[in-house]
Amino acid sequence: MTNHKITLSLVCSLTLLSASSVELGTISVDSSTIDDKFDAKSLEVSSTATLSGEEVEDFHAENIANVLNTIPGVTVRENENDSNKIHIRGIAAEMYMGEKPGVAIVIDGVPVQERAGSVNIDSDNIESIKVIKGGASYLYGNDALAGAVIITTKRPKAKDEGFASIEQGSFGYEKYIARYNYSNDKFAVEVQGSYKGSDGYWEDSDYWTKSINGKLQYYIDETSDITIGIDRTKRYENDTGSITYATYDPNTKVYSYNAQNNPKSFGEVGYATDYDISLDKYFITYSKDFENNSNLMVQVYRYEDETTNKSAAFDSNGDGLRDDHLYDSYASTIQNGLKAEYRMSGDVLASMIGIDIARNDMEYNRKYRVDYTDYRHTFHPIGEVTGDTSGNEDINAIYGELKYAATKALTLTANARYDQIKYDYTDYLEGGDYSDTFYETSYRLGATYKFDETMILYSNISTGFRVPQLTQIFAGDIYGQSWDGSVYLNNPDLKTETTINYEIGLRHKTEFFSYDISIYQLDRKDVIGKSNGNYASADRGDEVFYNNNSDVRSRGLELSLSTDRKKPYYFIFNYTYLDCTYTRYDNYYMRLEGETTSTKYDVTGNRVPRTSKHTIYAEANYRPVNDLLLTAGLFYRSSQFADERNEIEVGGYSVLNLRAKYNTKVASYPVEFFFNADNVLDKQYYMMPRVTGDRNDDGLYDIRDMGLTVNPGRIFIAGLSVKF
Repeated sequence: MTNHKITLSLVCSLTLLSASSVELGTISVDSSTIDDKFDAKSLEVSSTATLSGEEVEDFHAENIANVLNTIPGVTVRENENDSNKIHIRGIAAEMYMGEKPGVAIVIDGVPVQERAGSVNIDSDNIESIKVIKGGASYLYGNDALAGAVIITTKRPKAKDEGFASIEQGSFGYEKYIARYNYSNDKFAVEVQGSYKGSDGYWEDSDYWTKSINGKLQYYIDETSDITIGIDRTKRYENDTGSITYATYDPNTKVYSYNAQNNPKSFGEVGYATDYDISLDKYFITYSKDFENNSNLMVQVYRYEDETTNKSAAFDSNGDGLRDDHLYDSYASTIQNGLKAEYRMSGDVLASMIGIDIARNDMEYNRKYRVDYTDYRHTFHPIGEVTGDTSGNEDINAIYGELKYAATKALTLTANARYDQIKYDYTDYLEGGDYSDTFYETSYRLGATYKFDETMILYSNISTGFRVPQLTQIFAGDIYGQSWDGSVYLNNPDLKTETTINYEIGLRHKTEFFSYDISIYQLDRKDVIGKSNGNYASADRGDEVFYNNNSDVRSRGLELSLSTDRKKPYYFIFNYTYLDCTYTRYDNYYMRLEGETTSTKYDVTGNRVPRTSKHTIYAEANYRPVNDLLLTAGLFYRSSQFADERNEIEVGGYSVLNLRAKYNTKVASYPVEFFFNADNVLDKQYYMMPRVTGDRNDDGLYDIRDMGLTVNPGRIFIAGLSVKF
């Protein structure tokens, strides 16, 4: 309650401040969960990064991860297509499967909650991407432990224009886009259709996406408008190319080093594959400007995510390779919501108040897809249901921001949000109904100090939270005995995970370059995991429950430096230093092949897996003539540990990418040709390395137990686009 009292006291104090200060010019709030049209980064008290749609398109990246990974502090787990898991400042990097990533993903105001902890982002329809770093629950509520990624799709333009493009690349990659924009005095409309697909580098890693989307903006009068958005997308995604570094044959005692001999993962399948995904998004946004420098925005939305896939890879014939899947899985998420924000701008005081109401429904079903006999010698026929649940999530929240210009130089900002989150959960198979309600408060306090128009110092304290899931609180009632023989227990005392972020930074624009540099400390408390350690194998008969088993601290420095993009030469240099360690984790367990009990380890003080201390993205651009742009980009990531015990270290790597684009006119139509060569030097490195135990069952724990995906190597993409 202490933090809540401090926040409310500051909000009240700012409200009562006199407006008799000297004339400072109009100030406005920076925050919005609906639209970024009011973005004013100069007075933003948090570290942020913004990419325009043009900057995203310039990458011509097959995967949006290639774009987001250039942002300091952001790490993206690359999957096929544009389905990715995004981490900020190392938070939740130890989670590599289906858990939430600790980052709020917001697309056109919709807080997207998608399957398996990853998010599908259409990289071909982006107007802007804004990344807010540090706890961001003060705006976005649950799971914004380390920040938020806000994506705005393309808006209708006040002109008539068509656009078409085609791309071809390595491993059968192809992409086609057609877009048209029409407008008159009363409305503007944009419609886009796209297709993207690839055979994939790894065995059975083909994917495709078909999408049609559009927006209609109707001008009610000079001060108000309504925007209607529709997006219907179908996706298919296959295997991720996961392999075991080296498999072991107990008969011959010979290792097969798959990372070198089988990088395309022939004969081995990932944990889950064959995803058929249907995504539908609908929203209506009303905006009204008033004469007193105020604005009202109201949005209603519906987001549907329906996914079927195969899951739980296993070895069906005992040859040491996972070659099939046990289950056919079905998951459906329907999000319905309403948001409203009212903001006022003024000479010394600006404010915003908002409401966030969501009603989300989830369904999950899982069946055996093969005849299977488990370790208890129990036979399970094809079609036997092994999971059948549904859930409801009701969110009622109020949030706001106050910005006070204390002097010409100093501006203070306060944010606060209060959430009521209610979960209802039904397990039709086990026969149980479970519910719980959480009440959470989050805040941000910050300030900017303007030395002059070119240099601004900023600082903030911000918080984030993630409430426990009912399947964690009531694990014993829901799971009972697991497939490996361990016995789950309930834990009604499970606490909410929280973060608090302390940060100070400087934005400066000189005659030659601009930079943004910040240092921070982000403390994550009461991380929720299994009592025997995340992903660790339990002993048969052991009692397992979810508890708040660890704490994590991230400390770091982030630098973003760039020169003028309009010059014949311009440069980008982004650097991240990240020290992400466990400050408490004394109950990590592991059992090797042949051992009868697990050994307990204290990994307090160890680095969090899959976090690199140093990350660099450097880009040099040169225009030999006005219509030709040549780009060289270098991406470097230092070594990382693949395990909580920090015994398996994976070396760092650097990748050189080259791009070229040429703009001309053909029969008066603007045409752009481009060519990309990614990983020009064909460097091999490992994506998502992970070790949780004796994966190859040789009785040892070493690098050969590592699960990983080998990168595809050198990739070429070429294409052209035309405007008409």
